[in-house]
Amino acid sequence: MDERRMVETLERQLSPRYQRILTHQNLSNNSIFREALTSRFGYVPVLNEVDMVLVDRKGRLFAIEIKCFTINGGFNRPFYDGIGQSLSLLRYGFDSVALWHLFPSDIDQKRFDRYGAATWWFIRNQLRLPLDFTYFKVENDRVDPQFIVMQYESPHSGVALLPIDSSRFVVTWKHPNPFTGEEEVKSLRAALVPALGLGDIVN
Repeated sequence: MDERRMVETLERQLSPRYQRILTHQNLSNNSIFREALTSRFGYVPVLNEVDMVLVDRKGRLFAIEIKCFTINGGFNRPFYDGIGQSLSLLRYGFDSVALWHLFPSDIDQKRFDRYGAATWWFIRNQLRLPLDFTYFKVENDRVDPQFIVMQYESPHSGVALLPIDSSRFVVTWKHPNPFTGEEEVKSLRAALVPALGLGDIVN
């Protein structure tokens, strides 16, 4: 699966639910953001690329890190891929941060459970990280991708729910960023919002 194409397809499918969605935001190339950080801190910290930035109807700001898994004998990525990147996004002051793992539909179910459900268990129940995590089975990924939301049942199993663009499915954000009250994080958010052109709609 082509990750850039998957992100752009998700943007189209999610856009009716959000005020605005930005994709592939490379913060290191954002001169407005870099200048604001230099002025505030005297240096530019290591900056990330954010796969998706979403603004909901209430003006809340969310970030999503997306990883696509492919199979060539084994998976192309370790099950924990993207956790560190997702955690680093918390420092920018997003209201919540999510990690989404995408898997092809022809995946072996046991292997799928071992990666998807096990990662959910690892993030939520073992590490108890302040991240929203979801994994998906992607059908028709080469023609018209459909993102089937998976529901964790145990550390070893999960079941398919609904396509993410179904009117019956609600995207929820259950884990608020615990660092939004810290001064450095507030400064980063104050610089990020106008740098992304979102100052008119973000709280």
